[in-house]
Amino acid sequence: MRALVIGGTGSTGVDVVRGLVGRGHEVRVLHRGVHEPEGLPDVVHIHADPHFAESLAEAVGGETFDVVLAMYGRVKVIAEVFAGRTGHLVGVGGVPAYRGCLEPDRNTPFGMRVNAREDGPCSDESDHVPKFARPIIAAERAVFGHRASGAYRASYVRFPAIYGPRSLVPWEWSVIKRVLDGRRQMILPDDGLGIISRCAARNAAELLLKIVDQPEVADGQVYNAADDDQFSIRQWAETVAGLLGAELDFVGIPSVMAPSALVELYPPTGRPHMLLDATKARHELGYRQVVGAEEAMREAVDWFLAHPVTAEEYPMYPAKFDYAMEDRLITAYAAAVERVRAEAPDQAPPTAHPMPHPKAPALARDERGR
Repeated sequence: MRALVIGGTGSTGVDVVRGLVGRGHEVRVLHRGVHEPEGLPDVVHIHADPHFAESLAEAVGGETFDVVLAMYGRVKVIAEVFAGRTGHLVGVGGVPAYRGCLEPDRNTPFGMRVNAREDGPCSDESDHVPKFARPIIAAERAVFGHRASGAYRASYVRFPAIYGPRSLVPWEWSVIKRVLDGRRQMILPDDGLGIISRCAARNAAELLLKIVDQPEVADGQVYNAADDDQFSIRQWAETVAGLLGAELDFVGIPSVMAPSALVELYPPTGRPHMLLDATKARHELGYRQVVGAEEAMREAVDWFLAHPVTAEEYPMYPAKFDYAMEDRLITAYAAAVERVRAEAPDQAPPTAHPMPHPKAPALARDERGR
């Protein structure tokens, strides 16, 4: 097949291109030319800006493709440009399509549905749709709208937090830098109990390749991407620190008091849980992850150790690493806890197992009235 990968030079795209070439497909990669990663197979590169229809259409000319993977740019624009010019369009979006993912306090019940399935409630015109979610939702609708008109087969994948070498967001750096700096403490908002689905870039690529392999099965379908094993923020941070052979003292502080820690560890305006059910891809496509979470985390840690995060490479990375501010916050919060305990002391009542535990054979209630 003739395949066009729009993107193709990021953490997931490199493995997608390798997989397509390994399958014997004729592959072209379209991107802006800002990133030219090492290790990419020898394929034709088209430099254009996929955020704008005129740039995209001019660069592609009259070419047609059997499959287009829209992994970067404005997918809504890509969906329109390639209407009638590809047999199968595979779009990539994100978790904000789900209702309550962003600005969870505006949703009832609070937040996003836990273990969200592909057929679960998504945002629509009747909702208050957060600004960041609007283009994601519009893109997905555009892709399936063109499919409905007969323009092409269409499939869609909702990505969670993607991690690994060359990842768009250097999640692991928040732990790595503190360890490298000799920092012993790290603030975790809300004790790090939030759960955010993650997917190793190699696993996300494998799901996309399974869709390309089975267009008849995947046509008209949406699939969640996620690793088999998921972690709370606390478990994830402990695992990253452990991979570095370090131990950090994690200090839990309510997120309303620790906004810097919140934006460092969570997607924008997202909390407390973004947990996906990714079983559909396994059942329908025979997808199986190609790398376990801990091995993939080790690959990510090794990558960032060899390629430290810089402001030039990651201009939007929000972490401040203001340790003096963190120390003040930790001290002030500890004092506030002691003050609350002194002013409004609370002691939990004694507890016991709800099932009866008689001390002697009896047909009546036990000594606790159970």
